[in-house]
Amino acid sequence: MDLFPCLRLFGINLTSLYMGLRYFISQLKGVLGVEFFFVISGFLITSILMRKEIHPKNVVHFYQRRFFRIYPAYCLMVMLSIAIYTFQGHDEIGSAFIMALYHLLFLQNYFPLHPFLAHTWTVVVLEQFYFFAPLLILAVNGIVLEENQRRQVFVGIVILFMILACGIRVYCLNTGSSFISWPLHSTTPYWTITSNLGPIGFGSLLALLEPYWSQWKKSKWWGIPLWIMGIVLFCILYFEFDWSYYWGNWYMYVLGYLCVGLLFFAAYHGVSLFAHLKILQRLGRASYGIFVWHFLVLEFWKLLIGTIPPELIVIGAFISCIWVGVLSTNIFERYFLNLREKVVPNI
Repeated sequence: MDLFPCLRLFGINLTSLYMGLRYFISQLKGVLGVEFFFVISGFLITSILMRKEIHPKNVVHFYQRRFFRIYPAYCLMVMLSIAIYTFQGHDEIGSAFIMALYHLLFLQNYFPLHPFLAHTWTVVVLEQFYFFAPLLILAVNGIVLEENQRRQVFVGIVILFMILACGIRVYCLNTGSSFISWPLHSTTPYWTITSNLGPIGFGSLLALLEPYWSQWKKSKWWGIPLWIMGIVLFCILYFEFDWSYYWGNWYMYVLGYLCVGLLFFAAYHGVSLFAHLKILQRLGRASYGIFVWHFLVLEFWKLLIGTIPPELIVIGAFISCIWVGVLSTNIFERYFLNLREKVVPNI
């Protein structure tokens, strides 16, 4: 059956393409994307922190700059999502206010997630990492005075956290409950920072070891086999395993962020897939805006299910998620980033 008969005028049959895209979407492993996201975030933030001489004033400065980068768009999205949900008659004003409060305080990993805000748990994990990482560095800097020794201590701490994270992951997968239930008991233990220290720690480890691996002479002869191994491992994890944050073997999560490591070092040696395309770089700059708003945009398109062809819903949702994210990045977020440079300029 031709799903796009109108395109026959051009001699084009998109049925096979559509079926291929539908299969790809049906195989989506969101958890694998989250592993990638956490590794990259751990690497970037640790790199930023290690480039500075951390002291109390710098920690406050770091928090202020993170606030302007993350919070305005997040706050607007949370308030708008809860307002729309309440306006639809799904919630009362009082409970909506309480729900908004713990979402705005980044505590939703320990409370029931709002139906329109289920994706925000990853923001919470990273915000908690952003909060504790500078304090840990500050504490180590106060105890260990020699710079090289500090880095070695950080490496040891991160490896310890990664081992601990594997143990916590095994515990959560086997019991379905939180490893730590005090002072707050998470209804979604797989979505807490303790369960996700593995990929974040691995990204931090890459940043801490940069003085060593950056001495590795760049060569395509290294990059190509690393890239092939990374892609093969990605395909195995993506298509061969049925796994999520609720089931699966612990080693699958470890392989998930090791896959990022292979692709990371392949890119270091100059081998990557489409990374140099301008359009992908622009999408990368708008990635936070796309992430923040995509769930609310998808909720809108869900209302049209059954009224228009499903392929139009898929295409419309994809385009509008990108459009809203780019709009948020270039207008709303840019305003606050410009304001950040005036209020808390980079030092």
